[in-house]
Amino acid sequence: MTMEIRFLGTGTPYPDPERGSSAILVDVGSARVLLDCGRNCVQQMARMGISLTTVTHCFLTHGHYDHIADYALLSLTSWRYGRQHALKVFGPPGTKAMSDALFNEVYKIDIAARKSLKKGEKGEVLPDITVDVSDICHGNIVEGEGWRIRAVEVIHWPIPVSLGFVLEAGSKRMFFTGDTSPCDAVREHAAGADLLIHEAMYFPDGSGHYRSHSHPEKVGEVARQAGARHLVLTHLQPNVTSETLLNDAGKQFLQQITIAKDQMSLVLDS
Repeated sequence: MTMEIRFLGTGTPYPDPERGSSAILVDVGSARVLLDCGRNCVQQMARMGISLTTVTHCFLTHGHYDHIADYALLSLTSWRYGRQHALKVFGPPGTKAMSDALFNEVYKIDIAARKSLKKGEKGEVLPDITVDVSDICHGNIVEGEGWRIRAVEVIHWPIPVSLGFVLEAGSKRMFFTGDTSPCDAVREHAAGADLLIHEAMYFPDGSGHYRSHSHPEKVGEVARQAGARHLVLTHLQPNVTSETLLNDAGKQFLQQITIAKDQMSLVLDS
């Protein structure tokens, strides 16, 4: 079983001409799984020639806008241009309420207008928008054909519940942390992972941000303690050089380190 991992957005909330916000697309088996749906990921898929209608699952780590900004755009545009299946969406408590508010209130005029005007790709009558949304929490598992995803609660203060996701397919396992401070949940659930995708950020000492985020040197330490085989740093700030990131993470982690870039691809092959 092969996992093809494409980085659609590798930046932060700050507007960055080089990076969109958090979004990773994983092709595994017959599924096309989106991990986070941050700003610019829909446009990035268009640039990469990936049809939005082919996304089958969307897993959201938490409710910060830089991780969900394109969720409505993905759902509406894929529906408008031919998606026939229900988009299966999973996220922490509050995800279903957010989705209901978007499609039952915020975009209800747009949805009703397009349905009344038969605004499908070929002029056909549009069905309901069909998003199947589930709130999930630590330990919940979602399974597909030859793969499964486990939700892991991480620490991203003051967000009540923020999730990372372990994706397993065949003999391969990857862990995407979402936003997190260094925590035992990552050490435990990334143990022996073939790929650990971890946020890495810099803030002034004493600013309090490290209650929510992880300094690259601490990320390297977590990866070493977990025994991960390959570390990818993401959620990267503008004007931070790859050399600085590699030097800091490499003080603790001596295995392969990659600095994520938008449109970068990796393959895990069982």
